[in-house]
Amino acid sequence: MDKLIYFAAARDICRRHAKSFFFASRFLPEPKRSHVYAVFAFCRLLDDAVDELGDPVLQMDNLIAFDDLLDGIYAGRVPHEPTERDRALRAFEITVRRCRIPKRYFEVLAEGSRMDLSVDRYADWPALENYCFHVAGVMGLIMCCVFSISDSRTHDRAVELANAMQLTTILRDVGADFGRGRVYLPTEEMAMFGCTEAMLSRSEPSPEFAELMKYQITRARDLFFRGCEGLAMIDSDGSRFTAALLAALHGGLLGAIERSGYNVLGRRIHLSTWQKFARLPAAMRLAHREHGDALPDVF
Repeated sequence: MDKLIYFAAARDICRRHAKSFFFASRFLPEPKRSHVYAVFAFCRLLDDAVDELGDPVLQMDNLIAFDDLLDGIYAGRVPHEPTERDRALRAFEITVRRCRIPKRYFEVLAEGSRMDLSVDRYADWPALENYCFHVAGVMGLIMCCVFSISDSRTHDRAVELANAMQLTTILRDVGADFGRGRVYLPTEEMAMFGCTEAMLSRSEPSPEFAELMKYQITRARDLFFRGCEGLAMIDSDGSRFTAALLAALHGGLLGAIERSGYNVLGRRIHLSTWQKFARLPAAMRLAHREHGDALPDVF
């Protein structure tokens, strides 16, 4: 019964803070679904440690405390306080032990959070791709552990798929990130299209910005297609459909950005509930594809 309480706390945190993942995870079988909740609840704690409104010194102190917490969990030392946070941590400790998730993966996530505290510009795509791996790509490796996938080729595809989702999120949030002093779009590629940072401060996209966004969306779609090559290697117990649905939901954002005329500067693009449900057929086509078949054009 205690374990049910632990995973219920993780589920509630995930439901509040990771809506797309919570929406997709309902198709997972138990216990995979509960393990996914535990992982994302823990990742939320990492996000809280580097709250953007906090003091930089305090944020670094929080990350040090996070490292100590992670060490304790992997050593079997988990807080026993009757709070939602600590119940979720107990669920996480059970998850990393049963799914055999290397601690290094979560250390990489923490390194990504440190990058957000110290880096606000990226010179080129390799630099941004490295950032994407630290904050998202490694999550693909974590999910491979939860889904019991050991094939290294599938691991590579999982990283590409997670990177595609992160790049999509970056494109969606260009305006909001610029308002916080961050520009994730590669400096080299901004210059290639004649897009200046001053153009990011406008409420409407300039022609130069629109061309830059087209270029980035093409890159994101290429990552989605390469990443989705690995879906056929995932169990068809609901795990494959869940991964396909996450891909379809994030891929749907790319089309929404295009339909807005690339206006991600003055507003935040999102999919409504009915638009999310409308992506279910695309996810089904991805999930039903067998290894070696052509990928359906759903992005």
